[in-house]
Amino acid sequence: MRLSSAWAFLLTGGILCAAYLATGGPHLLYELFGIGSAAAVVAGVRLNRPRPQGPWLVLALGALLMGLGDIVYFSAYSGTPPFPSLADPIYIAADLTYVLGMALLVSRSAGGRDLYSYVDALVFSFGIGILLWAAFFTDALGSGSDLQRAVSIAYPAIDLILLATLIRVLLLDGLGRRTISYVSLCGSVLLLVLADAWYVVPELTSRYVAGSWVDLGWLGSYTLLGFAALHPSARAGILKRGERIPTGRVILLGVSLVLVSIAALVQKLVLGYVDIYPFAIFGALMAIFVTVRVSGLVFALERTRLEALQSERRFRMIFERAPLGISVGRDGMMSETNPALQQLLGYTGAELAQLHYTEVTDPDETWLQLQTELDQGSRDAFAVGKGYVRKDGTTVDTHVHVALDLEDGLGISLIEDVTGRRELEDQLRQAQKMDSIGKLAGGIAHDFNNLMTAVIGYSDLLLGSGTSGEEDRARVEAIRDSALRASDLTRQLLAFSRRQILQTQDIDLRDVVTNMDTLLKRLIGENIRLRTFMGAKPVTVRADQTQLEQVVMNLAVNARDAMPDGGLLTIVVLTDGDSAVLFVTDDGVGMDLETQSRIFEPFFTTKPLVESSGLGLSTVHGIVGQSGGSVEVDSAPGQGTTFSIRLPLAQESELPDEPTNAILVD
Repeated sequence: MRLSSAWAFLLTGGILCAAYLATGGPHLLYELFGIGSAAAVVAGVRLNRPRPQGPWLVLALGALLMGLGDIVYFSAYSGTPPFPSLADPIYIAADLTYVLGMALLVSRSAGGRDLYSYVDALVFSFGIGILLWAAFFTDALGSGSDLQRAVSIAYPAIDLILLATLIRVLLLDGLGRRTISYVSLCGSVLLLVLADAWYVVPELTSRYVAGSWVDLGWLGSYTLLGFAALHPSARAGILKRGERIPTGRVILLGVSLVLVSIAALVQKLVLGYVDIYPFAIFGALMAIFVTVRVSGLVFALERTRLEALQSERRFRMIFERAPLGISVGRDGMMSETNPALQQLLGYTGAELAQLHYTEVTDPDETWLQLQTELDQGSRDAFAVGKGYVRKDGTTVDTHVHVALDLEDGLGISLIEDVTGRRELEDQLRQAQKMDSIGKLAGGIAHDFNNLMTAVIGYSDLLLGSGTSGEEDRARVEAIRDSALRASDLTRQLLAFSRRQILQTQDIDLRDVVTNMDTLLKRLIGENIRLRTFMGAKPVTVRADQTQLEQVVMNLAVNARDAMPDGGLLTIVVLTDGDSAVLFVTDDGVGMDLETQSRIFEPFFTTKPLVESSGLGLSTVHGIVGQSGGSVEVDSAPGQGTTFSIRLPLAQESELPDEPTNAILVD
């Protein structure tokens, strides 16, 4: 709607301009242009809500005043109006209103409050004025009445100020970032300045005839102003970017001095002589000003250069030494990468510069959808988990922050390796799962143990009564044996859940292993050899001896099952600093990493369910943990397994005189 209205207004203005020239310049048609332009600007402000709105309304007032001046110019006189006429004060007021509107537009833009830039633009405009004066005004200013001379000076003076505001606008941004509204507005002001210059030059004023092509300057100015306000690009303001660097102003000031020299040459060609005094005064003043301003601009450029160097140095330090991987580029290319990312992916910087990000990332619907939204401009940043593929083909888990400058397409990615964090999260989830299962197992074990106590008690009463026959006695003994095995299972569950009551005392871990020598040999069988190594120093720990024996027995059984064809079982007991260490090593089949990650889970087993409850190693883990120790495993397929159990050494000064019962509850 807004776009069609703008182009419709522009097309209508062009048709009316052609009709005006073709029909010899009807006054009514001319008078409609100014009023129509003001109405179009107001309509554009209501439709587009430009930022800011105030300056556009001031420009609309300027167009309205120009239209009123046209009405007075054509209606107050019969024939050719005099110079100056009653319309000239209105035209001058309109020009001043245009100056105010343009100045407000510039001041509301980024960088528009730099007062020196206005002075630079005014100096350049003054240079143009000197050139025009030399070509057209030298003799004219000395003729005519005082009023005529005053008006002849007022028009070019105001127009030069208006031209300066236009130049100030041109100093704000590069040509590649102009909007249609911006270009149309500048074209409107330029046509107005040129048309006023044509009207005020005395030599041409007497030849001005309404309805000639000279009117196209004013009519085109009206049309372009209305089109600029109606076009949708007016919503974002006249500029998309801010201040340009000072080099453009240095060139502009240099051209200003050149214009003074050209003006003297033009006067020589037009009049045959040069009025040296005005040029000497103007030239000297401009030379002093330009020298001071250029020095200031050069200083500003040098300061900008130093700031840029410092900024580059800070950026390089962050970029090169950041622990996160960083990639910078356009269109998905990894044009520049830091050492952290190169080390993470195993590529050199030159290799990554030739790669698109999709060549080193795993496809995933989640981040692909976010990337699509980023490419379409519906978002400018996102953060997501993503897998990167290293040069050797392995995948590394990362968390990526991506940001994109929507205007120039520059993108930056911050890539954090979260493999270690994921492992810790998995371990935490595993610990939480074990804790939950432990609490459940502990609760069940207590209730189950109470039931088994009753079963064993009544079995003992039946066996002691002597009233049962041999067959019934055998059945009762079977019930009692099952209840005892159930009680053993209960103790395993309680040990796993770390809620079993411990009968703690000072124990030499060497004695525990030595006293179990005969039992262990019977347990592991004849095809497995048992070797034990003990340190010379006592290895005293404070623990429950029965529970420690169960730990050794469970590890021995686990080692036996890992060596179905026989082998060597080695048990080592020694001290390591403040810890007692028990090593149980076999040369059996070993375990892969996936199996190792689950061996302490309750009810997990690699054996048939009829042969194992899956609680052996989880019981070891529970007993050792309840005793304040830790369990580690080192294994590989075909290379055997070593379990390392660390328990704190007993501190004699902290031991009570008598063993006490203790219970540890999580």
